[in-house]
Amino acid sequence: MWPLLLFWDDRTLSVFITISVTILIFLGASAVVKHFIKDSYVPIRDLSKTHSWCFSSLFSKPSYCSVCESLIMTGEGAYCDCCGVYADTTCIKNANKLLKCKTISCSDKVPMKHHWIKGNLPLASVCEVCEDECGVEPGLVDYQCCWCQRTIHTTCRKKFTEVCDYGPYRCFIVPPTSMSTRRGRRMTRRLTLQEVKPPTWPDWSPLIVLANRKSGNNDGERIMSLFRRFLNPAQVVDLCGCSPVAALQWCALLGSVKAQVLVAGGDGTVGWVLNAIDSLKLKVPPSVGIIPLGTGNDLSQVLGWGRTQTSDLDPTAVLEQIESASEVSLDRWKVLIHPMRHLPMHHPMKEMFMYNYMSIGVDAQVTLNFHRARESPFYIFSSRFFNRFLYLTYGTREVMEHGCRDLDKQLEVYIDGKRVVLPSLEALVILNIQSWGGGVRPWAMGSGCESAPVQDFSDGKLEVMAIHSSFHIAQLQVGLSEPIRIGQASTVKIKLKAQAPIQMDGEPWEQPPAEIDVALHNQALVLQASEPL
Repeated sequence: MWPLLLFWDDRTLSVFITISVTILIFLGASAVVKHFIKDSYVPIRDLSKTHSWCFSSLFSKPSYCSVCESLIMTGEGAYCDCCGVYADTTCIKNANKLLKCKTISCSDKVPMKHHWIKGNLPLASVCEVCEDECGVEPGLVDYQCCWCQRTIHTTCRKKFTEVCDYGPYRCFIVPPTSMSTRRGRRMTRRLTLQEVKPPTWPDWSPLIVLANRKSGNNDGERIMSLFRRFLNPAQVVDLCGCSPVAALQWCALLGSVKAQVLVAGGDGTVGWVLNAIDSLKLKVPPSVGIIPLGTGNDLSQVLGWGRTQTSDLDPTAVLEQIESASEVSLDRWKVLIHPMRHLPMHHPMKEMFMYNYMSIGVDAQVTLNFHRARESPFYIFSSRFFNRFLYLTYGTREVMEHGCRDLDKQLEVYIDGKRVVLPSLEALVILNIQSWGGGVRPWAMGSGCESAPVQDFSDGKLEVMAIHSSFHIAQLQVGLSEPIRIGQASTVKIKLKAQAPIQMDGEPWEQPPAEIDVALHNQALVLQASEPL
């Protein structure tokens, strides 16, 4: 360090300042440009020049290259998750040139024809014409339409109609003849959705799939890949590349057509999408279904979509479940946080929305510790099992530390305007749904459930309960205890006198002293599955 000072003079200082200012100006200009050129429409991947390749080291069945027709060896192949074309690594470039992928948008002046893809048919495929098994011979044999998913023998193709009706799930599909796209601004040239026109068939309710490709252990990317094959690829939107508000422009362009949204993610992602739907003030708001990818997935469990998504998820089973699901209302609660004035700092008021539950105290502390661990550079694992183990570790630590001891002395709680006397507690929980803490149904536990008011997520009522300690939470998890039921109410006010951890729908933070008001805002439309996935 000291030898460098020998070369430091006015000229060196001038160069250093010039370079530093240039870097700062460049970073500032980049941020401004990025802000102003951001598209407010759905970004669409252009498949006219290249397929949507997914590389795999091991296919589930013998697969053949769609270009050279040779057997793809282990670790040397890829497939298009939109149309089903396969290629070995040496033929990918030729496949992009010779084989056309799914058409996202096209003219409606002529009927849509089948888009046949040769070979690599699913196991147990049956010919649509002769009803015999097809695709069983070795090599690149027989065909499948990447729109209607029908399979057919090579010799039977001439006997089958050329016009595609999009198959049994056409009510969910946006056909290429119904949508038009445009290029974005000159600086991005991104392909975006411009217009959607309803097709001629009845009972059309298009499905929009929203996921984050970085969710979980690449589960989000895998789910998007599965649904691109059955839907128009433009209907599958990556939330890593755009906000839910931009993704939900689908619903704005559909006008009076009722859409359905399938969210692959945890409770936080589902709440994020529901908030975006509310902010858009749509003429016909969509109803929302869930593929659970989070750690707790309490809302998913209450609505019948299951606790967790399995690795062998079948898209057709999900589509059938959406078809039979019923639309129900879910209370949306507005949470206003008014910080208390403490000089010299003044925190602004927060406005948030709650769908599942909100808690103050020990369980929020465990969630906050887990959140900080997950955001740290040392978090190198990404699996639900490891996440649950990490939760257990932090919960065990709280049993020993009692970091939220005597929380009742730091709170004043008012239910429907009346102050309640709090017992000794380390956590206060406000419930909107029946599930809490990854599947526990506390309001229906123990002998007190018989006299407790009925719990419903669409009745405009909240359930307020108290937790003694972190050990009490562990007892609830295994059904060996019951919560302290404080009451049911339409409005809840909490005066927090000291800083404490808070979590709302899985999102934790440290809250300075504040007054918290919880009141009904409106209701969201969600899909309740008849049977869990």
